Amino acid sequence: MKKAIIALLLFALASTQTWADPGPNPNHAESMRKKVVKCVDHHRRVVIETYDGTRFQGVVSEAGSDDFVLSYAGRSTTLSYQDVRRISWQSPVWKQVKVGIATVAIVGALVGLVALFGGFRG
Repeated sequence: MKKAIIALLLFALASTQTWADPGPNPNHAESMRKKVVKCVDHHRRVVIETYDGTRFQGVVSEAGSDDFVLSYAGRSTTLSYQDVRRISWQSPVWKQVKVGIATVAIVGALVGLVALFGGFRG
């Protein structure tokens, strides 16, 4: 019975290493580096999420080989590519869609008000 318990404990200890999160891999860090370079080239406003759950919104001002500088709210911070889980940004087309929807809503509201108050009567 003792041997079975010892074997079970040894198996449990060995298997926890396989369950542990290995952390970011080098390929992921390289893809984050490529995204950061695109952000610097196009001056995009980005949302960055790190592995510890922190979210930053700002503009990437500098990109190095191991880390980059993110400027946000009048401050700047240096982040390592290894610490970044995800980088995202809004497409410029999305901004145009939002402006178009807002314009249609405003014009529709104005036409509705004019029709409601009888502004089309002669």
